[in-house]
Amino acid sequence: MPQDCTWVFGRGASIANGLPWVVPQEWKDDLLAGRVARDTHVQMITEALREEIVLVPREVTPYRHMLDIMATKTVDVGHHRLLTTNWDHLLQRDVLDWVEANRPGYAPRFLSTHSTVYHLNGSVEPGDFQNRSPFMLETDSASVRKATFEANQALNILLWSTLVVIVGMSFECDMDRGLLATLRAHEDNVPIGNALFVIVEPNKETLESTYAKLAYCFPRAGGIRVNQGLAEWIDSGMPELVPRLFTA
Repeated sequence: MPQDCTWVFGRGASIANGLPWVVPQEWKDDLLAGRVARDTHVQMITEALREEIVLVPREVTPYRHMLDIMATKTVDVGHHRLLTTNWDHLLQRDVLDWVEANRPGYAPRFLSTHSTVYHLNGSVEPGDFQNRSPFMLETDSASVRKATFEANQALNILLWSTLVVIVGMSFECDMDRGLLATLRAHEDNVPIGNALFVIVEPNKETLESTYAKLAYCFPRAGGIRVNQGLAEWIDSGMPELVPRLFTA
């Protein structure tokens, strides 16, 4: 039976890959006070993040190491689906770099989404993406989320997942809480209600808090807590996914 794994990467994953940038509080205050328009605020974030992404070295990130392990250790019937709540496109960049270095012109066998990383909250990736998820701010409620092809695909992938790896997410901001609420509304009727969640988080308090939120939203689901940073967990071989997804 095919075994698909859905990966959801939050801000902690970006930090682990060398991108600790956050929106300055002054910018948030200006937006809330009406001194800066929303479109201008989004453009400021986009320009700042693009500058920071360029500074992150290529080929040596934890993401790149993870892709190497996926390529060599994924079981024959296993596939990975990559989602992120982050605005940056570090993971997409590393996926495309991996393809270019290993199988130019071909989608990796281990990714069931071909070479696509789905962005739930929009992305600063350069290019004209007509079907991209709308840019969601940390203070946005779930009602702001518009239906687009990418957003719908990402939500559908999550709803039909039986194995979900959550990396570096606390579900503290409004938009992430809204995502959980959307998933919870359907949990009785789709596989995610009985899924196995593997939660990777180096901060013990955040780990327990995230586990509790998922347990509340999906009471029939299972959970494994991994109190490690992403790079450390990848270096360990991600044993919590052996043998269900990875070979020993």
